[in-house]
Amino acid sequence: MERLIIFNDYANIEAAFGQLGITLDEQALLDYLSEGRFLVEAHAFVPIDPRNPQARAAVIERLWQVGYLVHDKIGNLVGDGYRCNLDVEITLELMRTAEIANPDIIVLISGDKDFIPVILELRRRGIRVEVAAFPEHNAAREVMLKASGFIDLQRYLQERDEVFESGADSQNEPADSDLKASPFEKDSAAEAKSIGCKV
Repeated sequence: MERLIIFNDYANIEAAFGQLGITLDEQALLDYLSEGRFLVEAHAFVPIDPRNPQARAAVIERLWQVGYLVHDKIGNLVGDGYRCNLDVEITLELMRTAEIANPDIIVLISGDKDFIPVILELRRRGIRVEVAAFPEHNAAREVMLKASGFIDLQRYLQERDEVFESGADSQNEPADSDLKASPFEKDSAAEAKSIGCKV
């Protein structure tokens, strides 16, 4: 089984989900990206607002609970807001992972084109680098072209909605046999069909 490590640029993906008006389910996304693979580790990089350092405490705790190693960083005040760039920290951890863990696949949850140099370097080392993002919202075209593969998170949302709809339909059907598949089994089967077409 392919060994996988996931890197989550949390601010990038949270903003994309926010633009779509959809709540980010960290556990569901992690399960989707690692399905059919051996998840060695998952890293999440979370910026902290220096004006309110505790604002993301619940998010950080939730990320730890679903299995992420969380890296947080306090940003710098800029005008009425703040700026917190984690690109260097993510890049260093990507290279450290390549040297120490030597995974078969790295999934980078970010469409930021600043990661192109490290993506290409990891590919030269024989590591498959897949980018997971939304083409119309947070994925630069150049990143989509230069990664080993692209995971369209719009498709993830569509498949998730189909699973929910099929689960709701099954609850409306009369339960005439105990031999029918449970909603959980149906969900698992629907997700299993998606393994080969995510990238």
